[in-house]
Amino acid sequence: MTGRDLHLSTAPPQRALGPLRLTAPPNWTAVSFLAALGLLHMSIAIPAFLNQRWEGYMSLTLGCGFLSASYVFYRLRCEVSFEPQRRRISLRNGFGRFYYQRWISFDDVHAVRLTLSQRDFPKARIEVLCDNEDIECPALDGPRQEALCLAVLMGVQLIKVYADSGSDTVAATNRM
Repeated sequence: MTGRDLHLSTAPPQRALGPLRLTAPPNWTAVSFLAALGLLHMSIAIPAFLNQRWEGYMSLTLGCGFLSASYVFYRLRCEVSFEPQRRRISLRNGFGRFYYQRWISFDDVHAVRLTLSQRDFPKARIEVLCDNEDIECPALDGPRQEALCLAVLMGVQLIKVYADSGSDTVAATNRM
């Protein structure tokens, strides 16, 4: 060759997997309810201040408190992180730098359960079954693919449950 030699290695390069992070969206019911209460108290406080009444201070205090609580609930996050290098699941709940975090080993995980309903297919539920608890994972766009990826990542079985949403019975359980 004239100037470009091709060197191929026999083994493909090993790429380390990073953590898989699933983050739940904010609780919009709590955020909107607290924001509505805060705006209601602010709408009471403004006319009270304009009429020079002392009740405006109480409404202003309650309005600021409810709006602050609405902001805290907007920023509050629940994150489930799967770390294959350390073979553990990290559960983190908190607000910014203030959070509570705990870990569960992959050895404590028995299976991944995927619950599908016939009527609400996008509302599938994915749970990681551990020794003492069941961890519900925030679902993405493809719940079947996400559940399979989690089961393969942790080396456990995938349990698919088909629930009929019209009744309380479970139609079938299929194990991988």
